[in-house]
Amino acid sequence: MKILRLAAGMFVLAGLTAAPGTGQVIAGPQGPVEFIGLQQWTAQKLFDAIRELDPDRPFHACAAVMKMDLGFAEAAAFGYMNSFSADSERYTVVVGVEDSSRVRYRPVGSETLALPETWEELRTLIGENMGTLDAAAFTLLARGGPWADPRKFAEMVGADPDALDQIRDLVGRANGEEDRRLAHEVLARDSAWLARVTAALVLANFMDDDTSWHALVGAMTDSHARVRGTAVRIFDGVITQEPGPFDWSAVPAPLQALLAGTNPFAFNNILRILVVTDIDPAFARSLIRESPDLLLAHAGAEHQPTRVPALAFLRAASGEDFGTDVDAWTAWVEGLSEGH
Repeated sequence: MKILRLAAGMFVLAGLTAAPGTGQVIAGPQGPVEFIGLQQWTAQKLFDAIRELDPDRPFHACAAVMKMDLGFAEAAAFGYMNSFSADSERYTVVVGVEDSSRVRYRPVGSETLALPETWEELRTLIGENMGTLDAAAFTLLARGGPWADPRKFAEMVGADPDALDQIRDLVGRANGEEDRRLAHEVLARDSAWLARVTAALVLANFMDDDTSWHALVGAMTDSHARVRGTAVRIFDGVITQEPGPFDWSAVPAPLQALLAGTNPFAFNNILRILVVTDIDPAFARSLIRESPDLLLAHAGAEHQPTRVPALAFLRAASGEDFGTDVDAWTAWVEGLSEGH
């Protein structure tokens, strides 16, 4: 049976004991809730605190409460269901990042750059159809599967098919060299998050250029959630094309930030991207050495779809396969820190 994932408002088909932050599962109002990445909080205390602050909020939308009211540096929550039925039991995974030093958003520019007419039309259209943005970003590059027909996919996820067509058309028209250069400038220098979202979409036209990949991974650490989410969705589409090997060594900083917990909504996504593009094992080990905790927490999750990307990344980095034995993986990671 296919598992459907609900995250950020969008459905997507879809001594050595335990590692720090390994999942804690408790009973929730709509099914099990697993908390991973926690350090000072316990699952039950956090669950009770969220319920007390916002008892009517679905638990797959609790990340906002964790950040705004409970002092978490970052947070994410995902609701997995067996069907779209309203009474379907949901398995919720909540990721918490308590240490603010792990959250390293990239600096935001302070300029307002002049945009061509096509870009202005695109920015206006996006601003009027925010609910369609994720679907548009994903379908720009996705191939095969239920997204082969973008309009049907839009209907399936509750987006506007007509707005999706218009966004895709405008993005397709911003395909010249000047558009490519401007997209990099806007992402690096423009203070307006909607302009940066527009630039990220335009870069989807230029994925044959390594610098587009670099810029979009950097955008995953943008301070605005919409920019981060757009970059993630574009790469979700890239993965469906089964891209070949890619050299990530030119962008260690955003990758280190992501593995540390800067964007927990993108954590499993970036691991999948790195594995499918055959990340160099030595470079992968250097990333793990700096920020192992959240990776091991995901590897130790009870929820299989949550732990699979982390285990795949550990196998790619190590050349070993300890299965789901998080103690063995923890020992291997500790060996890295000791220079073994």
